[in-house]
Amino acid sequence: MTACQCCGTEIDESGALDLDLGLPAELHGVPVERLAGGTVLLADGAAYARCVLPVELTGDLELWFGAWMRISVENAQQGPEARLAGTFAHNIKPWDGLHGAEVVAEVREPGSLPEFVEHPLLGTTWDRDEVLSCFLVTLPVPVRQQLPGSWSVERSADLTPHLTEDGLRFAGPGRTVFVDIRRSPGTPADQFLALALDGAPDVPAEQRFQTREGVELRHALWLTTSQNGVAQHEFYGHVVRFGEMLVLTVVHDDPADHGWARHVLNSVRHVVPRRHVTPRRSAASP
Repeated sequence: MTACQCCGTEIDESGALDLDLGLPAELHGVPVERLAGGTVLLADGAAYARCVLPVELTGDLELWFGAWMRISVENAQQGPEARLAGTFAHNIKPWDGLHGAEVVAEVREPGSLPEFVEHPLLGTTWDRDEVLSCFLVTLPVPVRQQLPGSWSVERSADLTPHLTEDGLRFAGPGRTVFVDIRRSPGTPADQFLALALDGAPDVPAEQRFQTREGVELRHALWLTTSQNGVAQHEFYGHVVRFGEMLVLTVVHDDPADHGWARHVLNSVRHVVPRRHVTPRRSAASP
C-alpha cells in the first residue's frame, strides 16, 4: 500500500497488469499462416513466436506484455515448447531500440506461452508512472500522466484516456475529466487567473476556494446543473503560475465524487519532465 501524495489515502497499486502489444507492425497487412494454436506465425518466409515479457515496475507492480519475437523457420517447426532465440519484433515506448534486440524465451510451465528470459528490459525496475503514462488504455491503477510542457496529473484508475491538442481527457461511466494547458507569456498568475474567470458562474463562497503556495495559485469552483432533467455536477479547477495555467474540468454524476474531483486537482504538479525512463536496479542486480 502507498499513500496518495495529495490527500494521504492509502492506495493499493501492487499486483500485475497485462497488456497485449498485438501483431508486430511489420506484419500489418501481410498474410500469415498460424501454427501451434496461433502462438507461432509464418509470414513471407519468416517466423514469429508469441511470448510474454514480464517487466518490473516500482510500487511492487509488474507489467506483463504479450509480445512477439522473430525466429528462424527451423526453430518455429520445433514448436513453442522449444527454447526460442531470435529478435524482438516490437518497439515499446518509452524505451528506445527494442526492435531487433536479441532475445531468448523459454516455456516455464507446460501449456503456457514462452517467457522471455533474456531481454533488454529484464533485470531492471522501471518507474511505473513514466512507463504506464505512455499507454493510453484503461488501467486498473492510477497513473501520474505527463502532459505537454512541465505539467502532470493523476490519471484515475478505470478511466479511458485520450490525448488532445492542448492536454488530456479521461472518462468512464459517470466521470469525465478534461485537462487543458494554457499559456500567456509574461502574465502574472493573479492576472492570468482573473482573465480565466471572466464570465465564470457566480457561486456562493462555500462553492469555491483559492490558495497560494509560493508562485502558484490554485482555484476551484463547483456547481450543479441539469441536463434533460438529470443533475450533473461540474467542478472547475485552475493551477496558475507566471505565464502558465492548467485548467481542469471535471463532470460527474454522483455528488459523492466531489471529493474525487478535488483529489484530481490536488494531484496536479508542475515539474521539469525527465527525458528518459530512469531504471532502478532490482535488489538482485549487482
